[in-house]
Amino acid sequence: MKVCQGTKILLLAAAAAFTGPRAIAQSRPPIPMNMPAQPSTPTIPPMTDVSQPGYRGAAIASAFKKIKKDHFNYHGVDDAYSREVWEKFMHVLDPNNDIFLQEDIQQLSTYKDKIDEAINDGSSAFFDAAYAIYSKRIREAESICMRILQQPFDMQQHESVEVAWNKNWPFPANEQARENSWRRFLKYYTLRHYMEMDTAATAAKKTFNPAIEAKARENVRKWYAEYFRQSTSKDAMKEKFTQFMEVMIGEVDPHSAYIAPDDRSFNEMLTKRYYGLGIELGIKESDFFVKRMMPGGTAYKSGVVKENDIIVAIMDSKGEMVPINGMDATHVTAMIRGDKGTSITLKLQQPGEQARTVTLKRDEVIDTENRAKSALIEKNGKKFGYIYLPTFYVDASGTGLKGCAGDVWTEIEKLKENEVDGIIMDLRGNPGGALDEVVRMCAGFVPASPISWLRSKDSLQRYTSPAMGPLYDGPLTVMVDEGSASASEIFSAAMQDLGRGIIIGTASTFGKGTAQSGFSLGKSGDVAKNIPDTVYGTLRLTLQKFYRITGAATQLNGVTPDIVLQNRMSLESIMEKDFSSALPNDTLKLLPFDKVKSGYDLKKVIQLANARIKATPALADIDNNMAQLKTLRNKTMLLNLEDFRKAYSAAHSCEKRIQQDRELPAGHTLLVAPALLRSVNPATLKTTPGEELRSKAWLEKLSKDIYLDQTVSVLEDMLSNRL
Repeated sequence: MKVCQGTKILLLAAAAAFTGPRAIAQSRPPIPMNMPAQPSTPTIPPMTDVSQPGYRGAAIASAFKKIKKDHFNYHGVDDAYSREVWEKFMHVLDPNNDIFLQEDIQQLSTYKDKIDEAINDGSSAFFDAAYAIYSKRIREAESICMRILQQPFDMQQHESVEVAWNKNWPFPANEQARENSWRRFLKYYTLRHYMEMDTAATAAKKTFNPAIEAKARENVRKWYAEYFRQSTSKDAMKEKFTQFMEVMIGEVDPHSAYIAPDDRSFNEMLTKRYYGLGIELGIKESDFFVKRMMPGGTAYKSGVVKENDIIVAIMDSKGEMVPINGMDATHVTAMIRGDKGTSITLKLQQPGEQARTVTLKRDEVIDTENRAKSALIEKNGKKFGYIYLPTFYVDASGTGLKGCAGDVWTEIEKLKENEVDGIIMDLRGNPGGALDEVVRMCAGFVPASPISWLRSKDSLQRYTSPAMGPLYDGPLTVMVDEGSASASEIFSAAMQDLGRGIIIGTASTFGKGTAQSGFSLGKSGDVAKNIPDTVYGTLRLTLQKFYRITGAATQLNGVTPDIVLQNRMSLESIMEKDFSSALPNDTLKLLPFDKVKSGYDLKKVIQLANARIKATPALADIDNNMAQLKTLRNKTMLLNLEDFRKAYSAAHSCEKRIQQDRELPAGHTLLVAPALLRSVNPATLKTTPGEELRSKAWLEKLSKDIYLDQTVSVLEDMLSNRL
């Protein structure tokens, strides 16, 4: 099998499924088999031995050779780059600054300004030195941790710990200081588990329960036992080297990435199919929570998993519930995924509620099932159409008939047949996808028009929607949030620039204005000489940049909605501007274009919406609770039971209040129904098992959505303020 240096797969999606500081590493794309199989020739397993220093140096050299040659905006590496890589990789190895000692940091500081030179030399000297010390210190930390957790914590002792990490945290000066740091963090995690296990934790209860403390401490012990097992396993060096490569390449720009040779999650992303539960995970602090459930997934079908559920623990192969708080994202997904038909048991907890245990069966999750869908909303005698698009997907069959553009056109026809007075396009949380699909999709709403420009190092190309539309020319609103990225930003920017629709959402969209392609890294061997291919993994590389038809870039700044409902939907959300290595924003001087006649008074509609938002107590309450929650999370944590309970209860109260405020009160919910073609008898429609239940749950969720209610009101204003 030959490893092709030029293998190229265009990637336009914005981000992986995780919303934390470190997303899941994505594995390399499949290597194309361009030559017919040769049964008589023996196959030689490719060489991927990270334990060999020569392999590590060659992997670095191979990746940066490609980056230097093809990256859209590569300016080289220097001492400033070296220091960023040094600091971020040390944080990867030691997240709480309690593994290394100050003497280790002094020794490793000699590499702070030399990583750029090592890259040019194809050397892994810093990684080698750091890992050698780390492998010793992590075993010492294991001994400290297990010893501390043997004894109960004094929950009445008044002490504190800083949990909002910053790079200025000092490393312990000696072994005693390191042990004290570990004791305080272990006490903090034990208190968190104590609160989760105490069903009356949110009440003004002051009685200490030693049995719960023992169980909470045991949960922490089990988690750290697994953490240390992984950190000292035979694969530990390979995992840490992968993380080192991720840090180095991520400092070139946030969306260029390294994918290890044996990481299969990238294949799963490309094929959009795997075996699991069909949930998208988010990370807040060190907790994993259910951010979204795919309609085609087991979790959604079950009815027992809820959005915002915190995953407290997962049952392992030995039948023990393993707490996952703080666990590496790749290990969490590995525990959730498995063979089709196998069972998985999870402990879930809604904020402020008692934890519950559920058992589900893994099944094949095909992301293409999560397609565009529509609904009808009736309010004040008017009927509005709603289209939800989770991602800009392509047709897996290659025919182009069932990509997201064609599916959206189908939903438009349904809504038109139902004589809607306006349409809402919901792109909240849509991470992007295929450029061709978003350009085609625009034909449903505008005549042939420029949609976006794509700039590479040596060319500039304009993308124009097909001359077939519009299928619908009535009032249009587009819902976005900070999770709307890439292709979502292209669509919303085009509708805004052309004057076709009103954009509604958070203060700005994600801000990803770049496109990536995947390249396999390695060199060919010689079967005749028994020399295997060498596989270094895959490089996802930024090659192009998007521009609005005005010449402005969506990069970094995103799209600013015409109507802002809220600053951010989540404190945990990561946007392009949060990355220090993000490419800059710039503008181009482009050809003029013709706008679409809107037919309504935009200024008046925005004025009415802003007044309504200001007069909606729930929206103000959400902002207040999010501000309070942010303060609580950045606050020094007091480690005595009474004070900790107060802070814990306050945070959970804020989370629960936010969740409640985002739902319309009883008696004020929207009237939502499925969008069906009038020409088709509903009784003749075939449904898959559980589809009716899923549709009912989805419609019920829409009926309570306060942001959707505000958007419907904007459509009403558009109808009332025609030009």
